[in-house]
Amino acid sequence: MDVEILKDVGSGLKENRRSFQKLLRMVVNEEVSKVVIAYPDRLARFGFKTLEQFFRSYGAEIAVINHEEKSPQEELVEDLITIISHFAGKLYGMRSNKYKKVVEGAKRLIQDC
Repeated sequence: MDVEILKDVGSGLKENRRSFQKLLRMVVNEEVSKVVIAYPDRLARFGFKTLEQFFRSYGAEIAVINHEEKSPQEELVEDLITIISHFAGKLYGMRSNKYKKVVEGAKRLIQDC
């Protein structure tokens, strides 16, 4: 039995994670029979049930090691925090980029004087 460990550093909201994309390709190519994950939200923050069905349609199963029983309120709070964090990160990233452009423009203006 061959085992391959795929890791991504990033949010379960990001669909363009390199290893996540590789895993999807491997499932579609039927190179995977079982995917073992620590928590469902490590694979995908939303749509986990859909991924389970998708994997199953290609003959792969998802095994979750840690099942935490959470109340609907706890899940909602975690989901809201995740969404807010995700979009706040995008917003701060945009501000940071704009800030860099302003600094670069100011440097050019100062050098031209």
